[in-house]
Amino acid sequence: RRLTSMTPKSGTARGHPARHNSPGAGAEASPAPEVTLFGETRCHKTRHYQDALAARSVAYELAEVDKDAQAAERLTALTGSASKFPTFLIKGRKLRNPRLAELDKALARAGLYDPGVIHDAKAQRFLRHMLPSDAFVSYRWQGDRMILSHIEIDPALRGSGLGAHFAAEVFERLLPSSHDIRLACPFLRQVARTRAAWREKFNLEETDHG
Repeated sequence: RRLTSMTPKSGTARGHPARHNSPGAGAEASPAPEVTLFGETRCHKTRHYQDALAARSVAYELAEVDKDAQAAERLTALTGSASKFPTFLIKGRKLRNPRLAELDKALARAGLYDPGVIHDAKAQRFLRHMLPSDAFVSYRWQGDRMILSHIEIDPALRGSGLGAHFAAEVFERLLPSSHDIRLACPFLRQVARTRAAWREKFNLEETDHG
């Protein structure tokens, strides 16, 4: 799911900053933005995050601490200093100067951006960000052969169908790969047997009737 623009003016593209001003006397308060970026437009890191949010089509409030005294006060209340920027506030969760992978994780867990299945080659796993914890399929190498050995879904989500859905996403990602792949996990083998393309890719044809 991607958040549509919260900018009050019509025709503003998603990923552009929205202004969140305090209402005047007797006026109704506008909904608090789900993403606030505290920073300064002259700061290259702030601009870097603006570009990242635009690329992800995530709407946000830009709280310019050098131009808006209220923004500076809010950042001070949040971090203890108006100089601690860039800082994000994502659905009430503070995130200061994150790497883009950390930003993607926070946005995904907040339901504001879907980065899809992520391949973490260093940890040898495919993962998907979700709450209350990330789902992953781990693998190991046996020479040039990839062995998918385990799938992990948070216990609170078991029985929801998310495990099979996530496994299917991983399989689709691996279909175009040229190297040999085998499934050591019984659950992954069970899901893979449901489609002919997966059975062929993971060499399950011989075991279908076993």
